[in-house]
Order: sequence, then structure tokens, then C-alpha cells
Amino acid sequence: MTNERLYERLSSLFDKLGIEHPAGSTENAELMAYCVGIDSVYKDFELYFSQLFADTASGLGLSLFCELFKLDSGLADSEKRTLIIQGLGRQYGDYIFGTMESAFEKLGGFSVSCEHFLLTINGSVKDDPALLSKAGKIIENNLPPCTAAKFSGDGADFDYWDSTDFLFAEYDDLKLGFELLDTVTV
Repeated sequence: MTNERLYERLSSLFDKLGIEHPAGSTENAELMAYCVGIDSVYKDFELYFSQLFADTASGLGLSLFCELFKLDSGLADSEKRTLIIQGLGRQYGDYIFGTMESAFEKLGGFSVSCEHFLLTINGSVKDDPALLSKAGKIIENNLPPCTAAKFSGDGADFDYWDSTDFLFAEYDDLKLGFELLDTVTV
């Protein structure tokens, strides 16, 4: 939308409201300011809209697509776009039942159950807090869409967290949100 077209549209609205806006008047200056503001917002919307599509995304938009599909951000933009388009064309109905269950069983002492799209992870991390990081990776890589996950416990107390080697900054690296950490079994 051009500023001239905006001016014409807003000018007609001013006319319909009976607001006179001759050249050089305060009302005309106000009208032109509205046009500049709306034009700025319109350009922002165009930019944001372009970030929704892999073909036109750039900068942050392209980076977010790379994060979504776990692509190397060092690739050329054309390679990223090709891989993103392939990722978007992938069928997501290829989840194999039992994948997550077997991954947790390999950790030892864990099992999973799922009912009504809520996956419950049974097992304790008391003796090996490093299992939290491994559990986070399993959940991140295998949790089916529209499924929530939780542990079967009622969380750990501060004494437990103090006994681990984790620094506060390392909790994010566990890939476990608060809703999961709050249900850890110790």
C-alpha cells in the first residue's frame, strides 16, 4: 500500500466524518502522520508475513526454521531453504509405537505409560542425576505431537537439587521444562 493510496483512503474517511483538512492545516498534518504510521505498520506486517514461508524467510525467520528442523545454521541460505522445504514436506505420521518406551528402558529402571495424550515416565533419577539430561533428549527427539509428558513423582526438594552437580544455568540444558522437573521422581 502506498502512502498516496493511504492518504486518499483516509482523506475520504475524513470527508465522510465532515472533518475538513485543507493543505497546510493541522488536520491535514494529522492525516499525513496517520498515513506514515499506518505505512510503517503495513511494512512491518509485510516483513513478518515473509518470515512465515521458507522461500522468503531471512535472518531470524530462517534461523527459527533451522532450529525447528535442527539444521546447521552455517549452511548457505539456499541449502537451508531446500532442507526446510524437505522437512515441511515430510510426513509426520511415521512415529513407530514403542520408540520412546524402548529408549527409556535402555536407561535402566524406567518405563512409560500413555493415556489420553499424557505420557507418564516412571523411574527414579535419585542415584544418577545425569539421567535427567538423557531423559530430556529422549523426550525432545521422540515425543509425538499433541502429547504432554510428565514424570510420575511429585518433584525434588532443594536438598536433592543441591546434591547434584548442576549449576543453575545448566537446568536449561536438561531440555526439561518446569512441568517435567516438578514431577521428577527421586
